[in-house]
Amino acid sequence: MISAKDNLILFSCILDFGKGSKALELSKVLGGKMGTIFLGRGTVRAEWLNVLGALDVRKEIFITIIDEESEDIFYKRMADKFNLNKKRHGIAFSMPIGHFYNRSNLKKEGENKVAYECIFTIVDKGLSGDVLEAAEAAGSTGGTVIHGRGTGTREKATLFNIKIEPEKEIVLILAKTENTDSIVDSIEKKLNIKEPGTGIIFVMDVSRTLGLYQG
Repeated sequence: MISAKDNLILFSCILDFGKGSKALELSKVLGGKMGTIFLGRGTVRAEWLNVLGALDVRKEIFITIIDEESEDIFYKRMADKFNLNKKRHGIAFSMPIGHFYNRSNLKKEGENKVAYECIFTIVDKGLSGDVLEAAEAAGSTGGTVIHGRGTGTREKATLFNIKIEPEKEIVLILAKTENTDSIVDSIEKKLNIKEPGTGIIFVMDVSRTLGLYQG
């Protein structure tokens, strides 16, 4: 059971459409709390897919809160369940919540450790393509578009206590730490984020990843 004194981790998986509910079921078995699934859209770069009109791939983003001691078993069980150790089967990453994470203890063979940061950009509906274009120009290799909708006509979805209007889009980009500033600057300039009402950008540390491949 998770208590207020625990070191909490936000554990996230980006999976193919239809797999989010399976991740949620597994999370409950492993002791995860407050699981949520967002509908998203992944982006890929391949000419043959472009010909087929399949550049946009439906994704589900699953998030849950776990305690620090459960992190290893979550990665292992999710990797086994969804073949995350294989290319293009999905991505898992985790971020510390509300406490200082000792980065010196994050070295483990076969997994990336604090080499990435997570960039969230919230913009008006229809502008996610501009965000991804600006990010790619600055070194990003892709991202996931999240449609933040509530379940009722007057209900708003929330992400980290930020209310998301139905006409908004959230772009999630996992970037190498050394590329974060240039990607944020590129998005900011292209969409003029400094102007009131144009959008929000925030960055969170990533403590661990699985499923990210270069090339």
